[in-house]
Amino acid sequence: MSLDSIRGERGLFTDRATTSYTLPSRYYTDDDIHQRELRNIFQKSWAYVGHVTDLEERGSYFVDDVAGQPILVIKGKDDGIRAFFNVCQHRGHELLCGRGKVRAGITCPYHGWTYGLDGALLAARLTNKLPGFDKAAFSLSELPLAITAGLIFVNLDRSAAPFEEEAENFGESIQKHLPNIPEFIARYRFTFDIAANWKVVVDNFSEGYHIPVAHPELSTLYSHRGEPGTIGRRYAFYHNTARPGYKGFETHPGEPYLSWTFWPNLCMLSLPGSKNLIVLRMSPNGSVRCQERVDIYSAAGPLEPNVDKIKHLFADVFNKEDIAIVESVQRGVSSLGYDQSRYVADEAESWFSETALHRFHRQVLEVVADGTGKG
Repeated sequence: MSLDSIRGERGLFTDRATTSYTLPSRYYTDDDIHQRELRNIFQKSWAYVGHVTDLEERGSYFVDDVAGQPILVIKGKDDGIRAFFNVCQHRGHELLCGRGKVRAGITCPYHGWTYGLDGALLAARLTNKLPGFDKAAFSLSELPLAITAGLIFVNLDRSAAPFEEEAENFGESIQKHLPNIPEFIARYRFTFDIAANWKVVVDNFSEGYHIPVAHPELSTLYSHRGEPGTIGRRYAFYHNTARPGYKGFETHPGEPYLSWTFWPNLCMLSLPGSKNLIVLRMSPNGSVRCQERVDIYSAAGPLEPNVDKIKHLFADVFNKEDIAIVESVQRGVSSLGYDQSRYVADEAESWFSETALHRFHRQVLEVVADGTGKG
């Protein structure tokens, strides 16, 4: 299937950003495309779920939802971190909620089946005389799990390509600038329900072209030199530098302003003024809504200067502006008055163009386009 077969009202999506028309608007509204994305992207990709410091003690756990699937991540008695479907193997009841710690095992609140921290079924009431019943056949359903730079990823596809093959040196690019990231802790967590397709939100993060216009305060925080990015198979990294004397907290010349995207729905940034990492995960909630999860990490111990101010700038200023932007875009692409435009792209692949946006769209199309010429 050629990507050149993807056509909208204005023209073809092509493999070259500088000549291509953008994604047709149906990719932000169509329920069939949304279902294909769930099956072919989210159920087959590595998904960020948390940080190793969320699981400091044996028996510590948290639950999550990945592409509509209930997930349980837990630290075992051997200090290994494992991921399972958060589903009892008896009648399917969810096992745990939220975050917490279990001691001897995981007990289903429905019929009391109990599992070890390694997922093995330890006890099942009234089954000792059940003909042919084998506890070993009813262990929790385990998922592939990977850890890089302290960040935990899971994959719903047990036959998925290894994380290292997909991620290349993604983790190394984080630790190069934030060497202590494996010891960072989550200082703040937010969840935002957004009236926009998940791709609209990732689109917005994938380019800095809009920032001088849509984020006038943010645009004073760093230089606009448009440095080329570092592009991997499934991630992109951009490094800018701070301007001194930013209003609200101290920044110094040369301090880094860092950003990453990781396929398909992870966006991260580190603002100048302290060592920090802001992690955003956009999860689809139907074809025209998504949930944005935000975790803000910084060094353990006493709170470093500017971390509270960074939280305020992100949560109360920049992200509020972005949510208003993406919800307006969703209304626009859902209207009868819009279908396609052109990418404002440059050969240098700078963050201040839309080259990375085109690359993200190409990856989406490679997975979900059905080859009919309609996409």
